[in-house]
Amino acid sequence: MSKPNNPKRQAILDAARQAFIAHGYSGTSMEAIAEAAPVSKPTLYNHFKGKQELFAAVIESQCEAVLSALSSVQTGLRDPVAGLKAIAGAFVELIYADEALQLYRLIIAEQKHFPELGELVYRSGPEPVLRQLSSYLAELHACGALQFADVETSSRLFFGMLKGDEHLRCLLGLQSGLSVAAKQRLIDAVVSLFLKGHGHEA
Repeated sequence: MSKPNNPKRQAILDAARQAFIAHGYSGTSMEAIAEAAPVSKPTLYNHFKGKQELFAAVIESQCEAVLSALSSVQTGLRDPVAGLKAIAGAFVELIYADEALQLYRLIIAEQKHFPELGELVYRSGPEPVLRQLSSYLAELHACGALQFADVETSSRLFFGMLKGDEHLRCLLGLQSGLSVAAKQRLIDAVVSLFLKGHGHEA
């Protein structure tokens, strides 16, 4: 999922993210992104074939921290408490970030005019994150740390609990994100409930 660190590519992604948030998907042109980056149009198209691919890359880059957290817990010791808290922390930081909330609103607003965006976004970000969490939970099951009847269902429930009503309130503008303390309370509560529901002995 991760791409090699390339300053020009990162500059393009940063410019594209800001442009999409400010002007919407339909209101953003590749030419405007090239100018804002700033890079030449040939350079832009050398990195991204078109606007769809670039938008997918923006969403993918937003999910990198969560994927990194998932990779680190999978290669480390199988401590379900620490592992799940690390994953939950990265996920909560992502979904409650102001830019992530703005991108989410953008995707919903553009869905009617660009129905392909929904699948594009899901395949670029949420699906790989869900797949990696399921892989991690399968490892925990295999080593006897936790018990799962269906790791994919449990993965969806884990992320679902971290979103819930507070995320919806943020999307609707009823509150502006979560405080550090509120995020920690949410993470602790979700991980504790999840562990108890899957046979973890404290």
